[in-house]
Amino acid sequence: MASSSLPISTTTTTKNTIDTSSTPSPPPSTATTTEKMMVEAAEMTTTTTTDNNLASTPNESPSQQQQQQQSCPIRTMIDACSSGNMTHVQQILHQPQPQDATPPTTEQNDYGTPATRQDPKTGQSPLIAAAKNGHVPICKLLLEHGAPWNAMDREQKCAGNWATEGEHWDVVNLLVDAGTAAELILGAAIRGSMQSRSGMGQGEEDSDDNEPTTDVTTTTTTTTTTTTTATTTTQPIPVEHQPCTKPDYLQQTIRYNPTKTALLDSDSDAIMMEWERPLMNAHASILTDTNQPHKRILNVGFGMGIIDTALQELNPALHVIIEAHPMVYEKMVEDGWDRKENVRVCFGRWQDVIPKLVGEGVVFDGVFYDTYGEHFTDLEDFQGLLGELLVKPGGVYSFFNGLAPDNLFFHGVACQCVKLQLAKLGLDTEFAACEIKVDEADWNGVRRKYWHGQTYYLPIATWNEDFLVTPAVKKQKRVTSS
Repeated sequence: MASSSLPISTTTTTKNTIDTSSTPSPPPSTATTTEKMMVEAAEMTTTTTTDNNLASTPNESPSQQQQQQQSCPIRTMIDACSSGNMTHVQQILHQPQPQDATPPTTEQNDYGTPATRQDPKTGQSPLIAAAKNGHVPICKLLLEHGAPWNAMDREQKCAGNWATEGEHWDVVNLLVDAGTAAELILGAAIRGSMQSRSGMGQGEEDSDDNEPTTDVTTTTTTTTTTTTTATTTTQPIPVEHQPCTKPDYLQQTIRYNPTKTALLDSDSDAIMMEWERPLMNAHASILTDTNQPHKRILNVGFGMGIIDTALQELNPALHVIIEAHPMVYEKMVEDGWDRKENVRVCFGRWQDVIPKLVGEGVVFDGVFYDTYGEHFTDLEDFQGLLGELLVKPGGVYSFFNGLAPDNLFFHGVACQCVKLQLAKLGLDTEFAACEIKVDEADWNGVRRKYWHGQTYYLPIATWNEDFLVTPAVKKQKRVTSS
C-alpha cells in the first residue's frame, strides 16, 4: 500500500520473486543497511560515460570552451569541485558575486550562491561534481555553504547517487547524515506550520488564501502560487512530483482494476496491489515472531486484506483491524471479516479508534501500519502511541516501507529519519533486505508507480532493552558494575 511520504525536500505472486522460506535476516548494523541501499541505488541507475564536468564536443576549440565558461560562471565552479581544487573553490565561494546586467532566466538556474547553482545544460551542481569524484572536504565545505544535498541533475541523479556509483563511501555517509539532519529539521518546521495553521480562526485562515501553499511529496517540495493575473500561465506539475497525501481519500470512490489485482482510488493511483503479497507474508512472519501462533496483532489499514489473510493463517489470539474507508469496510463485512472468531474490525480513523483501545487496556505483540494518503506527520503521530500499544518487552512494530521510493538514496535517508524518530521512543530499528521483482505490466492502468527497485527494506522495530530498564534498576546496575 502506498505509504506516508517524508519531506525529502505490481497480477499474481508467480510474477514476483522474494525469499520467504525463512524470516528475512536483519543486517548487522545501520551502516551496513545504508551501504546496501546505496549499492542498490547504483545498480538501479543507468551508468553513463559522458562527463558532465565542462564536457565539450570534439568540434569545440579552446576559445569556444573558454567562451562557454565565461557565459556560464557556474561551470568554472563545477570544474574546480570536480578536480578537487579546494583553494579555487574557496576563492569562488568568498568572492563578491557580479551583478549581471540581464537577470538570468529560471532555466539558467543561476540564482543563489556558487554553492547552490546548477549547470543549465546538465543540471550538475558543485556538490554533485565533488561527490562524483570523492572529494570529501569540498563536499563538507559546500554543505556548510548551503548546497542542497538532494539537488538532481538532468539524469535524475543526486550527489549521493553519484558517490554511490563511484563507491566513495565517506562521501555517501556524509551525505546521508546531511540529508537526515536537513529532513528532520524540515519535518519539524512543517509540523510546526501545520499546528500553527490548525490553531487559526476561520477569519485568519481566509486571509491566507493567496499565500503560497507547500505540498510535500516523496522526492521534492513543490510550491504552487495562486495568482489572479490573466496573462500568467502555470505549468502542470508532473505526476511523479504531485503530493501523495490525499486529504479527501475517505470521500473518494474506489474500485478494483479489471483483473482484481489492484485497488485504485478515483485518480487511478493504487491503494494496494497484488504484487505486495510476498512482502505482506514476510511482514506477517516478523510480526508473529517467525510464524508463532496465538499472538495479539494490530493492523492499521486493510486495503485488499493481503497481510490480514496471511495473519489469519498464523492463528492469532486477537486480530484487530482498523479501516477508515467506508467502501473497504463494506467489502470486509461482505467477505465476513467481522464474523471471524478471533477478529475485531474497527471502522474509523485510527486517530479516533486507538484512544478507545488504549482506554480498554488492549496491548499487542505485533503492530503494523499501512495507511493510504496520509501525511508523514500522521506516521510520526501513530508511532508516538506505540508506548501504549506495543507489549514490553517482546513487541514488534513494522510498516509498509514505501518512503521516498523514486530514488533509492532518498529512500535510505528517509529510513534513517524514521530510525532516529523511533530511537527517541525507545525502539531499535533494523531493515531486513527482501528481494522482489515487479513486472512492468503490473502497473498497467495505474497512474503512477509507488515502488521502484528490486530490494525492499522491511522495517523491524523492537524495544531497546536499556530503555525498558527502570531508573532504580539502572542505578543498581551502575553500583554493581563499580
